[in-house]
Amino acid sequence: MILNFWATYCVPCKKEMPDLAAIQNEFGALGVQVIGVSTDDPESQNKVVQFVKETKINFPIWLGGSTDHMHRFGLGAALPGTVVIGRDGRVKKVISGVIDQAVLRKQIEALLAVPIAKTNVAARERKADVSAVPS
Repeated sequence: MILNFWATYCVPCKKEMPDLAAIQNEFGALGVQVIGVSTDDPESQNKVVQFVKETKINFPIWLGGSTDHMHRFGLGAALPGTVVIGRDGRVKKVISGVIDQAVLRKQIEALLAVPIAKTNVAARERKADVSAVPS
């Protein structure tokens, strides 16, 4: 899971939205979910909805995020902030500031990677199964 804390008044936050949408497109089928955490005031929720429509964001938006939530995930109060959470529910990476799409992609790929030892064992087992079939 990728939690991205942002707000409609934050120019760098809005700038990174296309990169987050690209991450969702690339890794969504593999179980990765980007969630935008809007820290806008409750009175500004109509701005959030309008922004989501205009930019065609392809991931869910959590309304009502706060600096308290950011602190719980190890972020400061500055926007944007991103947290990468592994399948085990633990925080794997905390990113303060704008994400670098290439770096985030590598981190996700590393978290999704199957260890080489398991891959080699699986390949040997498939090879054994194949050779056991009569021709």
